[in-house]
Amino acid sequence: SYNWHFEVDKKDTQKIFQVPDFVGDACKAIASRVRGAVAGHSFDAFHKASAELIRTAVFGLDPETNEPRNRLVFSSNNLVITNIDIQSVEPVDQRTRDALQKSVQLAIEITTKSQEAEARHEAERREQEAKGRLERQKINDEAEAEKARKSLLELQAQSATVEA
Repeated sequence: SYNWHFEVDKKDTQKIFQVPDFVGDACKAIASRVRGAVAGHSFDAFHKASAELIRTAVFGLDPETNEPRNRLVFSSNNLVITNIDIQSVEPVDQRTRDALQKSVQLAIEITTKSQEAEARHEAERREQEAKGRLERQKINDEAEAEKARKSLLELQAQSATVEA
């Protein structure tokens, strides 16, 4: 959707009636500008900044500030478009829409598989760390048991010497 008004020149009030289907003409002109701008960008670049690219395509850039202008004037009837509300961005061509949907699904699938692999890798790392701690504990316990056995054998040897 968009906001618009006519700038009426008191000297030439009939100018606003010069274009019979001014809404249709404005829509065609705006659509043409958008298609032209979209064609000049990759899908990723357009997808990341679609609203800004569309606004710039419709209103153009101010050469002095390099910022998007805030209005588009149709000189044939003094129609002024002052704002556009971008509600959704969809390709008109069915093949393009299908290819785009396939591309998005593929990107989601790749991201999902990447996250799954990362989670699996993290789980394996944690499992290896746990096994390592368990193995160290087992070695420490065996060393303690060996010390206790040694101490027991020493005490048994002392006891045997005392008895003899």
